[in-house]
Amino acid sequence: MLKNTPLCELQPVPSGDPEQLLALIYSSGTTGFPKGVMLSSRNIVASVCLLCDPRHRSFDANDILLGTGPLTHVSGLTVFNASIAVGACMVLLPGSEPSITLPAIDKYKATVISQVSTCIQKLVKSPLLEKYDVSSVRVLYFGGSSMPSVVARAVRTKLNIKTLQQGYGLTETCGSISLTPSNSEDTESIGTPLAMTRMKVVDVNTGMKLGPREQGEIRVKGPTCVSGYFNKPEATAKLYDSEGFLHTGDIGYYTEDGMFYVVDRMKEMIKCMDQQVAPAELEDLLLKHEDVKEVAVTGVPHPEYGEAARAFVVLSNGHSGSEALKTRLFKLVADQSAHHKHLHGGLEFVSSIPKSETGKNLRRALRDAFLKKNAQGQI
Repeated sequence: MLKNTPLCELQPVPSGDPEQLLALIYSSGTTGFPKGVMLSSRNIVASVCLLCDPRHRSFDANDILLGTGPLTHVSGLTVFNASIAVGACMVLLPGSEPSITLPAIDKYKATVISQVSTCIQKLVKSPLLEKYDVSSVRVLYFGGSSMPSVVARAVRTKLNIKTLQQGYGLTETCGSISLTPSNSEDTESIGTPLAMTRMKVVDVNTGMKLGPREQGEIRVKGPTCVSGYFNKPEATAKLYDSEGFLHTGDIGYYTEDGMFYVVDRMKEMIKCMDQQVAPAELEDLLLKHEDVKEVAVTGVPHPEYGEAARAFVVLSNGHSGSEALKTRLFKLVADQSAHHKHLHGGLEFVSSIPKSETGKNLRRALRDAFLKKNAQGQI
């Protein structure tokens, strides 16, 4: 259409207010009710610019990106915008299950895929993997949570992917805060801050800045940070601290070389025996067992310890949930963690783990279901 339009008839794009609302994206609601996050023109443009920075980017106009995140979620929207910005081909899929992803990789010869870690775990353990050619993939972008070492090894061996980059961000930061280098071997780190972005770790109780390897809340500041929540003035007022840093709600730390790490969500940390337990740490341990396909850990009430970790485990095909296997899994955790991190809340075999639309484990839903059954005397 534009090709045959005389230049004199083309109208310039009107300049708008960079703070004008451009998108209203609702948070995933993994730890509470979803809230409408107001993304401005400035936020979205900044996000695209930061992700397309050649110092971090591992794709260009010659690549074929596979998009599994919905465009109603900030991760899907961000990857979509970035692919347009560099002129790459983007293949949008209706879901992230291996039955959808693997055939698409084979059909379109995708070179770059972007998925949350929980979806990658299912992909590398899928029996469908042997049926499709995935050799075209050279880069994997992942996020949502750190990738367990056992899964990272499977990605490198089964998929033969050399470049694994973890991105970190929230809906409230337009999905862009930090990214690991393309040559990084560390799949647990969330990398270093992107350009024009600052990160700090503070004591949850005092708000004082912490030093290297001291755990506290990660707070961020940069051009991708939003103005607030739609029709939620009270929540908006609590979004930033006195220095203008946004509360991420994530517990983490940084090392002497400036690499940041997320331990877990503040609201999902378990307080057992008056000590903090990160569900992700126990999930990583349990995933090392060959019979475990998926796992989610959450805190449940305990009569003696106040709260304790309980594991919900999905087994690999062909494996039954025997008492003997349950005992082995209890021992696996007990042998490699401190006493307050043991599964004092129990272990339960389940057929599936509830997930958000982007594939994140909904630990809160598992906890609520457990409490309901417990109240009804079914446990």
